[in-house]
Amino acid sequence: MLQNLRRFYQQESFSKRSERMVPAAIYGALVATIYTLTLSLVNVYTFPKLPLGMDWARVLGMWFGLAAAFALCGVIAGWFTEEYEGIVGGGVIITVLLIIIFLISSAIRTSTSTAQSIITTLPLIGVAMLGAWGLRWIARRHSEILQKEKPELRKKLLTRHILMVALIGFIPGILGRMDSPAEHTISQLHELLQAAPSDPSILPRLPLKQVPALKDHFGVDYLLYPRQSTQSVGTLDVTVRFKDGFTMTCALPVSSGMSFITQCNGGNDVQVK
Repeated sequence: MLQNLRRFYQQESFSKRSERMVPAAIYGALVATIYTLTLSLVNVYTFPKLPLGMDWARVLGMWFGLAAAFALCGVIAGWFTEEYEGIVGGGVIITVLLIIIFLISSAIRTSTSTAQSIITTLPLIGVAMLGAWGLRWIARRHSEILQKEKPELRKKLLTRHILMVALIGFIPGILGRMDSPAEHTISQLHELLQAAPSDPSILPRLPLKQVPALKDHFGVDYLLYPRQSTQSVGTLDVTVRFKDGFTMTCALPVSSGMSFITQCNGGNDVQVK
């Protein structure tokens, strides 16, 4: 094994490897940036009737994590000299890193077993290999444009190349748009909060027992911050931030109709009891 590692290391100089690693890392971070911005903005601008807000702290945290991860994937995929080594070796290493991250995340958030976590993550090896191939191709095409294309064509081709890479992040971000059941669930919460000040019959459907202070903020403007729940499948965690500073978070089931809202508490996170 040490001989194989030594052979891999001696195939090229570090500067030669950097010609692939640096562009792959930069383009990987670009894909993550476009994806994060698109995913964060798509619901806010495509559901104008809902008072959806941008949670910049979560957006920045997500962007930093994804950009660092995609850049690291670019470095790993670009380090290998041979194409098949970069695709297979890079894909395997990226998958191992994903398994480690998933295990740590599962240990913190849920009681998922180690074996179940690994089995869940293993199918990602195909996606990781595809990603490694894509990052290598993007980096190679970048170098070809700068080194082989005619000078008068470089700017046009490089711009087209960057836009194509940006599209790779843009399309999945658009596809992450909230679906109809999720929209319906959030709309129900919004309608109940809007009707509560003038319609006493609505009050039993709101979580006044869990969050008694909510009644003092009826009629105050607010923004909604929905996200996928980390505690249960088919559930949205929706934070309601009122303009006067009061905050409430509810876990709302998406799959079934919502008659009453009961799993709520004050603050920015759902507290599991």
